[in-house]
Amino acid sequence: MDILLLELRKLGLTEKEVRIYLAGLELGPSPVQNIAKSAKVTRPTAYETIKKLEEKGLFREAKDKGKRAFIAQSPERILGILRIQRKEIEEREREFIRIIATLESKYSKEEGVKVFKGKEGMRVLEETLSFSPTPDIFIINPKQLKIKKDIFKHIKKRLGKLNIKEFNYPKLKGSLIIFDKIIFFPSDKQKAFLFP
Repeated sequence: MDILLLELRKLGLTEKEVRIYLAGLELGPSPVQNIAKSAKVTRPTAYETIKKLEEKGLFREAKDKGKRAFIAQSPERILGILRIQRKEIEEREREFIRIIATLESKYSKEEGVKVFKGKEGMRVLEETLSFSPTPDIFIINPKQLKIKKDIFKHIKKRLGKLNIKEFNYPKLKGSLIIFDKIIFFPSDKQKAFLFP
């Protein structure tokens, strides 16, 4: 039970919520006093906690032989909590990215070209690209890119849409990504240049 308690706490449930939910699963349809006794909490605490768990979809109220009973819902409902949390996090991330992009465009004093070298440099560069505020991206010589292609899936997921246009230009010795900035990847070195 201790491991279950810890794992369910990771979902954002309080210790009392976890104990009451597990008691409800174990007992089946039960009155509040039975759930409270099994979870080792007072009846008013159990009732209040069950109401919170009802809001989260983990309990429901029913009549059992004319008496009020509470039923813990299937553990599959926990996936619903995770999905809601994931949507909330994704929405918060989109909002923060919009705020960051606005702040950077308004207050950025960056000037000049930045150089990114090696694996760590490419990781930082990918992160910079992933915060692109524009869904329109142009790539010249895409086969020569030195970053992970799944970064574009992340941008699409964050912005809701993504328009990538790819061109080949053999005279260019490297590749370019043009978004709200420009990234140049020379073909002969493990580095990249970011132009503001």
